[in-house]
Amino acid sequence: MPAITEEARYFEVPDAHLYTVLHKPDNPVARALLVGPFASERVSSYYPWVRWARYLAERQVEVLRYDYRGIGESTGVFEEMSFEKWSEDLQLLLNWFTSRTPNLPLLLHGLELGAILAGRNFHEGGGDALLMWSPPATANEALRSTLLQWAGFKQMLDSPENRTPASEYIRQLQQGANMDVQGYQWPGKLWCESVGFELPSALSDVTRAKSVYKRPVKNTKLGKDASPLVKPFRGYVEVKDFSELYSENFGWISGALALKTGEMNEAFNRES
Repeated sequence: MPAITEEARYFEVPDAHLYTVLHKPDNPVARALLVGPFASERVSSYYPWVRWARYLAERQVEVLRYDYRGIGESTGVFEEMSFEKWSEDLQLLLNWFTSRTPNLPLLLHGLELGAILAGRNFHEGGGDALLMWSPPATANEALRSTLLQWAGFKQMLDSPENRTPASEYIRQLQQGANMDVQGYQWPGKLWCESVGFELPSALSDVTRAKSVYKRPVKNTKLGKDASPLVKPFRGYVEVKDFSELYSENFGWISGALALKTGEMNEAFNRES
């Protein structure tokens, strides 16, 4: 197994600093920029997400993962965030990551809402390959599923006469109200913006995407058995074995980036 270091640091962006972790193997043969899920999903998916980064690093893929501005360990005020700002942050990280080792191929990999951010960046020319796990069609779809689950939990805890239907929360957000959802103050403006923040249409079909972009694209819909990596989340911490998912996706990465380096095959076959 190659020697691996993990470097945590703050990356400066306009008016904030992004918390990043760089997983650095000796003599990397490729790089991967991981774009995680939205807000509260960061906590639920954190453990398998970090394990995935380490899995890649053990196979000589240098990995950069980070927290969105205003989320997790990153600074910034969540209520002031927008999808445009998060997109700008991703581009700044990508520019820095690419400049470190410009001769290595780079994978963009996004999970849920992160898949839209990664996909839109890929659409604009970023990355040599794109891997998406459970991308929604729009950011609103991702926010809506989180809101519905949160509203369902609240209804279970509240007495019948005090229960508020999810449709009422949605109405309030549509009218511009701020709302505390799982520890984050969702601004109504962000909810309204999410409706138009879409995955590029060409990425909804892998065959079409390959024709349009001339670069490898993989879109994997993760099922309920992939919880807590994706929703629905359970009310307990469960340590699952995701080795099959990791192995399958690394096999695709190896083939996708082998266009630029033959060493990926050697890394893929090497026992960890």
